[in-house]
Amino acid sequence: ASPHIIFLSQSVLFPGSPGSGVSSLSLCGSRICHEIAHSWFGLVIGARDWTEEWISEGFATCLEDIIWAQAQQLSLKDKAEQFELKALLRWRRLSDELQNSKEELQILRPNMDRTGQVSDSGSSTVKHALNPDKTFMQVHYLKGYFLLKFLASEVGEQQLVDFFRLFVRKYHGQLILSQDFLKMFLLTFPHMERKSLTLGGIYANWLDRPGIPEWLHEGSAAWSRARLVEEVKAEVVKWILFGRSHQRKGRKRKRMEPKVNYKELMSDQLVVLLELLLEESELSVTLLRALQRTYRLREQDAEVRHRWCELVIKHAYSPGYRDVEHFLIHDQAMGVYLYGELMVQEDPEQQALARRCLSLVQEEMDQSARRVVEEMIL
Repeated sequence: ASPHIIFLSQSVLFPGSPGSGVSSLSLCGSRICHEIAHSWFGLVIGARDWTEEWISEGFATCLEDIIWAQAQQLSLKDKAEQFELKALLRWRRLSDELQNSKEELQILRPNMDRTGQVSDSGSSTVKHALNPDKTFMQVHYLKGYFLLKFLASEVGEQQLVDFFRLFVRKYHGQLILSQDFLKMFLLTFPHMERKSLTLGGIYANWLDRPGIPEWLHEGSAAWSRARLVEEVKAEVVKWILFGRSHQRKGRKRKRMEPKVNYKELMSDQLVVLLELLLEESELSVTLLRALQRTYRLREQDAEVRHRWCELVIKHAYSPGYRDVEHFLIHDQAMGVYLYGELMVQEDPEQQALARRCLSLVQEEMDQSARRVVEEMIL
């Protein structure tokens, strides 16, 4: 690994829509900042036990927000609102992943008290290393990020960043365990003991158990009420009313498509909008067509287009099948989940689409992704 070389996929290298501004660069900018963060957590400092991936990925996910906000030169207010929106998106992703994964894969310190131990021969076991499901999981990224966000809520965000600097100076060039970071944290902030925050408590609530820590339930409720999220909820209501209005007028042979007065949304807000619309059991063809035209969804970044493809598949919106095909061919790693959705619908046209796309790209697919997809559709 070299800190001077960063590899990015074409899914991330998204130029943005004309006139869409910095917000359309959110995916590309944040991913680059994530990789920059690995210069400290991943390269300069690494995990002594490979099962503690959160030491690298959780820290990089936390720092990517801070670096990206700095790169955008956001005000304190705008930075706080962006952090809330990203926290909500990650909460939704983590919650969904924990509901659909084995508990043994949800633990950040799977070896628990044996973490970092080696045998007499000097070897150690990397738990779940050959489990193909783990390749596509983000628990270590997300749960690790939320642990650090929890610590920031206790001591203050800037205080935690200042502590990161102290920690990196002390452990520069070393391999560490979770306990090295947490022990130094508690020594640096001794008042945490008065708040009943202990090493054993952090292990029990965050690192050594599956599921969602209690603090996260409280935090997610607050993020759901954030201003940028409330803006999205208001737009969702408009779209649902638009759909109902169209249904009432559906018997008229000639009709103009109603005009929707929509609010311009940032990329991350668009992701939330589409995720909330995915919760609706029925969406009309007219609504889906208007949705695509309004937000130019085909021109958005891969995260937005992925949610659009989910909507297309769920509601069998055949004019959008070419968007799904394009995604499966050009965004292969991100498209693994979509193959499963195409097959589970038991729609012959959708299943044929999945098989056709696999036949086109199987020779160039990542081997682990290919194995998972083949198990789904063959």
